[in-house]
Amino acid sequence: MSKSKGLGDSIAKLTEAVGIKPCVSCEKRKNILNKLFPFKQVNALNRAQIKLIAKLDTLSDMELIKIYNDVFNTVLDIENFTENIRNAVINDLKKLYENK
Repeated sequence: MSKSKGLGDSIAKLTEAVGIKPCVSCEKRKNILNKLFPFKQVNALNRAQIKLIAKLDTLSDMELIKIYNDVFNTVLDIENFTENIRNAVINDLKKLYENK
């Protein structure tokens, strides 16, 4: 069985397991739920990213966003990059760095 991309895939697997056959509306709902509630698909840090993360506190917002988007397959942008989001990004990247 393939890995779930989001909540929609997980619900589809559950309903199929209990014998509910999917319909056209189910497929549409699954895709919507996957877009609204995606699961993080984390890529391994490459050497360049590891070097940059070693000095996280000195990175610019753009550098943080680039690394985060590459590693977590997201689309963070600079327009919505608040101090709280910056802190959350740094915490997530620190966890990855510590567990590399």
